[in-house]
Formats: sequence, structure tokens, C-alpha cells
Amino acid sequence: MTGPGGASVRAIGVVVVSLVVLLVVWWAGLKLFAIDPLVGKTPADVWNFFFNDHPRLGVRPQAMTAGQARSEALGALWTTLGDAALGFVVGMVVALVIASLFVLVDAFEFAFMPIAMLLRSVPLVAMAPLILLIFGHTKVAITLVGTIVVLFPALINIVLGLRSATPEALDVIRVNGGGRLSTLLRVQIPSALPNVMAAVRISVPGAMVGAMLAEWISGFSGFGGLIVTAHGLGHSTEVWALAFVGVVVSIVLYAVVTVVESAVLAAWGPDAGRRA
Repeated sequence: MTGPGGASVRAIGVVVVSLVVLLVVWWAGLKLFAIDPLVGKTPADVWNFFFNDHPRLGVRPQAMTAGQARSEALGALWTTLGDAALGFVVGMVVALVIASLFVLVDAFEFAFMPIAMLLRSVPLVAMAPLILLIFGHTKVAITLVGTIVVLFPALINIVLGLRSATPEALDVIRVNGGGRLSTLLRVQIPSALPNVMAAVRISVPGAMVGAMLAEWISGFSGFGGLIVTAHGLGHSTEVWALAFVGVVVSIVLYAVVTVVESAVLAAWGPDAGRRA
């Protein structure tokens, strides 16, 4: 089965298999390493945290109901999704602009790439506190962290895609008097569409991670901030529950993007019109 319909079925399968593997590895890891139940929480504990109105002692604060736990997590999730979306959009736009400049201006790549590699070599956990220190605990800082996570993998993929255009297609534009900009718009960007969509697929979970990391360091909003608060209060089950939801959302977003990618490439990619 090919095309968007087949991609949807495969995406659902990927989500289901990923969740099953995650739960099995999670449970087996706790048993294999004999993690103290006060520290390591099971999938059952997470379920009870969100859905059991009368869980065993220690699963959830006594003053918090299951409905309140779900509502708090959902509110934080929407905040994190908004932060991730900002980082993703800005990161992808910047990556597209820089990749295009690499193709249009040879000297730009020579000047920018060493800086990009230097920034990429610095661990994000070391860079994020500096960004928050400079810009404060603001949306700008959180967006910038997400942008950095998205930028570099997307940039490499897009540059490779722009340079994947066939010499024959490039020659057609040049013979007809087209310059570098015309070649970029008419040949290289369409040829790079599969790479652009691959960059999108990779970057969406990365944007979630970047947003949660920035929120975790700032400690005020979203999933990251809620995890910090729960950890500080000793609510270990809540920490595991929020981490699990974050992973599940990332998996689902990745699967959704694969469906969108299949539809986009079927309509405008190199094989447009030739898919079932």
C-alpha cells in the first residue's frame, strides 16, 4: 500500500509498536536493575496517577484528584507545544534561508560553516542556561533554544537536497539565461523537497525536546517547568508521568509528520503523479 493512505496505516503501526516497545523496555528496565519503587515508577503507577481516583498512597498527592492531574498536564502540554512550534518554525525558516544563501553565495558558506560547527559542538545543556541568562526567562529564550535544536540537522539535510539537482536540469535553466536565483527557485528547491520533509520529520521531536529543556531550566512553564516543580516537591510519579506523556506526544507528532510528508511528496515531489 502506497501513498498517503498507506502512510497513515504505517504511521498508526509505528505509534502502536513504539508504545509497546517503550512499555516493555520500561518495565523490564525497572526489574532488571532492581530500581527502588520509591524512585522508579511503573506504567501502572503512571496510569493510576492520571486515571485512578483512589490510587495507593504515594502515587499522587492526596489533595490532587485524577481529573486535576490530567488538567494540569494538559495545560502544561499546550504551553510546551506552543513553545515547540515557535522553535520549529523559526528553526526551519532560518535553515531554509541559510541553505539558500549557501547555494547562492559561495563565500557565505565558507564564512558561516565554521561558526555553525562551533555552535553545534557546544552541548545544548551548556548553551541553554547562557541563552536564558542573556534573554531572561522569556518566550524569546525558549524559542531560541528550540531554534538551535532544529536548525543544524535541518540545515544539513536541506543543503544536501539543494545540491541533489541533476546537472541536466541545471543546464536547462542556464542555457535559457537563468541565473543562480532562477536555478534555485525552479530546480534546486523542488529537487530538495524530499530532504526538506525529512528535515521536518526529524526536527519536530527535536523541537519538543528543546522546548522542554528550556522550560526545565527556566522552571516556570510548560512540561519542563512542571517536571521541575514535581521533582522539587518529591512527586516522583508525576515526574515519570509527565516524561512518559512527553515521549508519547513526540512519537505521535513524528508519525503525523510522516503522513504529511507522504501527501506532500505525492503531490509535489519527484514522484508526483506516479504514486497509487
